[in-house]
Amino acid sequence: MIRLRPCCLLAAVAVTALLSGCGKSAAEHTPAPATAQSFVAIARGKVDVEGGIVHIAASRDGVVAQLPGGVGGSVKVGDALVVLDAAQAKMAVGMARAELAQAEAQRALLRAKLPGMKQRAARVIEASQAGAATGQAADDASQALAELVAEIAVADAGSEASRQKIKQAEYEVGVRSLRAPVAGRIVARNVHVGDVVSAQGAQPLVELLPDGPRIVRAELNEGFVAKVKVGMNAQVYSEVDSGKVWPARVLRIGEVFGRSKLSEEGQESVDARDVECVLDLPESDLRVGQRVQVRFLPGAN
Repeated sequence: MIRLRPCCLLAAVAVTALLSGCGKSAAEHTPAPATAQSFVAIARGKVDVEGGIVHIAASRDGVVAQLPGGVGGSVKVGDALVVLDAAQAKMAVGMARAELAQAEAQRALLRAKLPGMKQRAARVIEASQAGAATGQAADDASQALAELVAEIAVADAGSEASRQKIKQAEYEVGVRSLRAPVAGRIVARNVHVGDVVSAQGAQPLVELLPDGPRIVRAELNEGFVAKVKVGMNAQVYSEVDSGKVWPARVLRIGEVFGRSKLSEEGQESVDARDVECVLDLPESDLRVGQRVQVRFLPGAN
């Protein structure tokens, strides 16, 4: 029988305790691997926000005059994001208002003549009936009255056209201020003051991240579609860090198969077809656009 010296025995106990402690620490920080029985389907996905990033494009050709706010700043609905130079459009408003004033003045002048013309026509017709004036004179008076009424109608139409022209000119001023359609945060700005922009430009001037909960747009392979249902619970984790997991829930499942948008070129067969599955991601520190993996769990809320 081999007997250990006390010093050797203490050393052996210390080593055993050290190894035991290391094993426990590793077990505490290493997530338990998911087994085939713990989920019914798996898919790749991308973090997004409902409605997606809002791309603000130029509504008219022009020169950037102002850029209120900055990247990272929060905006409310209706806040200006980009203001184009509107000097020419404002001049058009002034001209339209001047035209309206002229039309209104002409309209007022014609209307001022109407009572006297009616009275004159009535007198001539009365005189004609009494034999004191010819029938031709009565006809001429009636014709003059009819022409004046027609001129007043034309003046009324001209005034209304001028009002509509003012509205159009004011609209042109308004569309040169690009405003936030939703509340959110500016995440990119691709122009500077003084830049010439075009309504046909391909690049958005500003990109806006709407306020709201995050979602995941996952791509379900056709082999998994029948196993996933609306309301099903899921787990989401980053492709680069599978140790942190966030709960999610299936909101809706697409009805149309299509090519994968998340696979690298040549990574999958061209015959592969996927269906988009949208999941609610109420709490996470994942960023919009981040690639994730989704595990779909059996059962539903």
